[in-house]
Amino acid sequence: MTGLLIGVVAISLSSVMVVLSGAAPEVAGFYRLFGGGLGLLFILARQGKMQQLTPHVWKWGVLAAIFFAGDIVFWHRSIAYVGPGLSTMLANFQVIPLAIVSALFFKERMTVRMGLAIVLVLVGLYLMVGVGWDAFTADYRLGVAYGLLTACFYALYLLSLKYSLAKTGADPLAMAAVAALLSGVLLGGMGVAGDESFVVTGVQPIMALITLALLCHATGWYLITRSIQAVKGALVGLLLLLQPPLSFLWDILLFDKPINVIELAGVGLALVGIYIGSLKAEK
Repeated sequence: MTGLLIGVVAISLSSVMVVLSGAAPEVAGFYRLFGGGLGLLFILARQGKMQQLTPHVWKWGVLAAIFFAGDIVFWHRSIAYVGPGLSTMLANFQVIPLAIVSALFFKERMTVRMGLAIVLVLVGLYLMVGVGWDAFTADYRLGVAYGLLTACFYALYLLSLKYSLAKTGADPLAMAAVAALLSGVLLGGMGVAGDESFVVTGVQPIMALITLALLCHATGWYLITRSIQAVKGALVGLLLLLQPPLSFLWDILLFDKPINVIELAGVGLALVGIYIGSLKAEK
């Protein structure tokens, strides 16, 4: 449980590091995923599991990498417009597209519990951004849209990762490493195509990107992947749910995010809905 908590805290700092790096979405994503993927490879090597990186794993890893790259690039854009707190909350709305895709393509039955989860998430979303929608700037509205697109790509990434693991029988950490490396390559290519500079200067941006790759991504996901096997499923969902409110807290403490009671109520309802939705996924 301690390892899981440390991993969740590490990942919750990801959006903060993106802001502190000041890098373009594709550039920050490249350094995070490619550097984080190398970190995961190092962990696999220390565990003597490099044989897990079979051609079959690399082939199926491409599918997860495409959706993961979309997840990261839209999330980083959302961070730039609405801040690290709200963007992370919106990214965790994946329970809705996850349920829809599962029902349409995998013929999973929509349960009463999942229906309640979706209602709570939608009400929470309305309280967070719908109440003051007319007063928001165009950039803020675009940031909300990017955050919801992140949730869609995050749901597709989770489904593709689950499908790939089922097909290959690989160690989850090996698949996570492959997905990160390939996603990093995709984002790097997008950055080159968009004439983005990959040169990073200044102590703060460099340290932020190193922290993003090695602490937030590699260490965070390693601790979570290792720990969830020893913690009860429902408790895993509850502890993982700490990530969005922690990111929200960092946004308030570090970047002076304004907050009101209605928005906090929306965050609370959305978190309850996400948790209820995650119980089905765990089961």
